[in-house]
Amino acid sequence: MKRRVILVAVAAILMGSSCTAGSDGAASEAAPNDTEITEELVDNTKIGNPNQQIGEQAILDELQAEGFCDPADVEDGGVVTAMHFVVRGQLQPPCSGELDPRLDAAWTALADVTPVTLLSDISLLAGFEGCDTCDTLAFVTTLDEAAEFFLMAVDVQAGVEDLNELALTMLHELTHVFTQVPATQLDIAIPAQECTTYYNGTGCFRDGAYTWEWIQRFWDAAALATIPADGDVNEEAGEARCVADASYAGPYGASSPEEDIAEMFAAYVFDVKVSTSLDEKLAFFDQYPEFREVRERAEALGRHEVAYSFENC
Repeated sequence: MKRRVILVAVAAILMGSSCTAGSDGAASEAAPNDTEITEELVDNTKIGNPNQQIGEQAILDELQAEGFCDPADVEDGGVVTAMHFVVRGQLQPPCSGELDPRLDAAWTALADVTPVTLLSDISLLAGFEGCDTCDTLAFVTTLDEAAEFFLMAVDVQAGVEDLNELALTMLHELTHVFTQVPATQLDIAIPAQECTTYYNGTGCFRDGAYTWEWIQRFWDAAALATIPADGDVNEEAGEARCVADASYAGPYGASSPEEDIAEMFAAYVFDVKVSTSLDEKLAFFDQYPEFREVRERAEALGRHEVAYSFENC
């Protein structure tokens, strides 16, 4: 099985750091045909409230004006098959390439379990066919310095091989987005020396931010001191921490607070079988209704019946 590699960057245009984990699961239903997708994309742009229609069109106009739909932003992962602007969680007709049923199926697998409030910061979705030596299943990155617009890119062939595995990866990636959006989570205007919470190399987490709450609960000062100042992932430190402390979902989850919370949220939503030493971390998400909703949707769709597996410490 292809190794699951996740790249994330916040407020640093098209830069990322990789992380790994493994899962096994059966492939979901085949993607709909092109005609069905076309009908869905047309229907998705029709919102009953006229004011909402105007608002969505304004968002789409801004995305188009910024010129974000550029396959060159994804080409390192492989051949780009399609790119779509995303407005309030809804795919728009392709802005590059042709309709790709595999990409539609991958997005649907994520959107089916995720409320729009958590999807809305994804502004561009891209599908690519990975090369023989590529092992990236999905990544997210910002498209602008203000970190207002995020790109999510996914390996469409990986979804054909195992749609559940890809959905797990995509949810991990989405966690990096909604835990680091500047409006509510990460203040990118505060420099490291002025940050009174935790500076992740890009910005300072706001009081009450998901990741700051996570850090206060599960990361002590000694562990934080081993994280590189620029926010890059230190895999060797993660491996060493994993050996000393079993309360992580593998060495990559142990490499930084951001990877830790992303791995654990994916495990929480899809009921991945992990060590009982992680029970407190899984319970963390229950305090947030928006996170409970994602888990409940996944359970209702039978996603908990899939035999996922994570690397434990």
